[in-house]
Parts: sequence; C-alpha cells; structure tokens
Amino acid sequence: MPPSFRPLRLALAALSLASAPLAPAAENILPRWREQFPLVGELVDRNGLDIIAYESPYDPLPELPAEFVARASTLLETLRPPADFSLVFDPIHGPETPFPDHHPLRQIASLRTVLVRHALADGDHAAALDLVRQNLRQARATLRAQEGILPYIHASGVWQAALDGVHAIVRDPAAIPDAMLRELLAELLADANLAALASAQALLGEYEHIYKVIVERMPATDDPDLFLSSVSSLGMAEPCPLEPGELGLGLTTHPILDVPATLSAYRADLAPYFLAYARSSRLPRGLYATHTAPALASHHDDLGLFLPYSTGELEPTLANLALARAALESTPNPGGKLLALFLTPPWEAILTNLARREAQRSALCALLAWRIHGGPTTWEILVAKKLLPAPPADPFSAGALLYSLAPEPRVWSVFSDGRDDGGKLVDGNYGQPDDLVWLP
Repeated sequence: MPPSFRPLRLALAALSLASAPLAPAAENILPRWREQFPLVGELVDRNGLDIIAYESPYDPLPELPAEFVARASTLLETLRPPADFSLVFDPIHGPETPFPDHHPLRQIASLRTVLVRHALADGDHAAALDLVRQNLRQARATLRAQEGILPYIHASGVWQAALDGVHAIVRDPAAIPDAMLRELLAELLADANLAALASAQALLGEYEHIYKVIVERMPATDDPDLFLSSVSSLGMAEPCPLEPGELGLGLTTHPILDVPATLSAYRADLAPYFLAYARSSRLPRGLYATHTAPALASHHDDLGLFLPYSTGELEPTLANLALARAALESTPNPGGKLLALFLTPPWEAILTNLARREAQRSALCALLAWRIHGGPTTWEILVAKKLLPAPPADPFSAGALLYSLAPEPRVWSVFSDGRDDGGKLVDGNYGQPDDLVWLP
C-alpha cells in the first residue's frame, strides 16, 4: 500500500518556509477585491484593449488614452496588495466548481504590467518598480492559494504578467538606480522554490478536490452500464440505467470499483512528482513517459474490449458484448483503471506551464545581475561577485541556463525538448519555440 500524503504535506510546509513568506494570519483580500472586479472588466472592455498582448517588452506599446491611464491607475490603487495578505479561493469540490476570480486577477496583473511599461516610457522608474512589486506579491499569493490544474494554469498567467513587468524594467534603456535593480533581484531570488511549491500543491489539489471527489461519487453497483453512466457525467448527474430492450453487459458479481485501491494507485502515480519537487523547481522531465504512461498502458491492456465498450466505440453485437463482459470480469478493479485512464492528465505538459515561468524568473535574475554588473558576463563572474548565489538554473535541463555574450547577448532555456537549438528568439517566446530566449 503506497504511503499517505502526510510526507508530502511536510514537504509542502518546508517549501513554504523556504519561499518568500506571507504572514499566516494575513488578511484575505479577495472579498474586498471582488467588489472591484466588474469595474476592471468594464474598463478593459470599454477601451477594446487586448491588454495581455501589451505585456511583453518585445512588443511595441501603443499610445494609451490619458483617460484610460488615469482610470486604470485609480482603480489599481484600490487593488493595491498590502505587505501582508492572502488570497483564499472558494473551496473546490469536483470538476463542476466554477472559478470566477481567476480571470479578473489575470486582468489586474495585465493592467499593472501595461502601466509599468507606460511609467517607464515616462521615465518614472519608482512608479514602475512599485507596480512590479505589487504584481509579484499578487502572483506569489495566487500561486500559493491555487489547488488543482485549472487554478494552476490561471495562476501561471498572473506570474507571467508580473515577470513581463520585471523584464520591461530590465530592458529599459534609461539609467535605473542600482539599489532598485538589487531590490528586484533579491525579490526574484527569494522565489526560487515558488514553482516547486505551486506545482506540488496543484497536484495535491487535483487529487483531493477533483479525482478523489469523482471516484467517491461513483455508485456502488453490480450494473456495469449504470456505473458507466455515472462515469460519463463524472458523477455530476444521477446515473441512468439502460432503456428497456437496450443491449448491455448485464449484472455482474465481479467488483467493478475498489475505491481505496483506485485512490491508492493515483497517490502512487503522484508520489515521484512530489519527490522531484521536494528537490527543486526543475521540471520532472521524462517522469510521465517512464512512470505514468506505462501504468496507463497496462490499464489499457487489462481492460481489453471493456474499454471501447465504455467509450461507445465497440459495436454492440452479442459477440462483442460477451467479450467486453469477459474482459470486465477478468480485470481486478476495472472501474478504477477506467477512471485512471479517463482522468489522469498529461502531467508533463501541464507542469510545463509553470516551468516556463520558472525559466523566465531564473533568466530575469541573470539579466538583472548583468545590468547591475554593467554588462553581460559569465555566470562564474556573477557568482564570484556575489550577484548570484549560483549559475541560474534551467528548469528544463539538469544544468544552468545557456547564454551568449556576443554578438547578441542573450540568455536561453532549452525548453521542452531538452535540446539546445542555439538560442534564437522567435515571436517573443510565444507558442512553442525551440528555445525560450530573453534579451537584456
């Protein structure tokens, strides 16, 4: 029997302590902020601005109407995150749980980053730094508060907006006070464990609030077709028996779903991911292919024709129904294996979302250190001068980020294929480039 998640909870607690702290009894500002969410949406919609498209410092910032800047500045001041605060989302209970707060939070972060770029264009570095630090606080709180895959992806977007604001400061050609750059660098360095904490927390939340809820909703029944009816709605609707005269598998004495075994198997699947994130914020590359995928392939083989029957892909002839029933009754815990096949996400693809942001954080630490140093130089020199504690890690490899000092200084990550493709910036890192590249 795989161990419980108690060791994971201890690891999460340790990661939380190692990350930039939030006061444990800090105010939950979400109820107060919710009052302003409609105004944020109205401001963005009324001006017809695709504000997310204006976050990247690689893209030109359009001339913003003075009225928009003034209204956005006033509104964001009411949404200023205090030094000590928290975000506490409504509890998740199953896949039907709505997430009404996440899009407004992303809009707020995007608005701040657009105003960061506007402030830099006006030469107001103090205002730009203030907005960036507000965004970093919001991103940190959002990542710490999320539980589950969808909130994780939304929170990753908030962090992206905050980091794009940092990059805008790094790329600003005007002279910026050294103390301001060092302050920003220290803040990013303190977030070295943030991606690991948030990723492990998302995995745990997906298990506890989505998968476990669905599994425990499944009916205890001897009717495979009734069970499959419940699977089709993820337990969100009452299961429906077959219509009179409709062909099915018939009742069985074979146990369809072993709930404890199903949950135990899911915990066993997640365990090595938790161990990986207890070590670092690096993407656990290859773990899905070597650990999760073989188990799912084994389930696929075990279920035989019961699997295409469950998806409606098997022609319901008497011969096929007999074979599907035989496959069901020869497989231990067929319902649990079916749920695992349907509900296990492609973990590596999901976790890549935040690994991209971690790569961006690491690269921005390097670019800030270059700027403080007075220009691009080697990782060894930055470490020797105590600007960086170690060469900036690439979460997509086992080593450091790559860099070039000439003719075009840049920093890059090998990204999802794990291969160095030369560090060529393509379309501002949008989509799926060969490498993720950042220019000073």
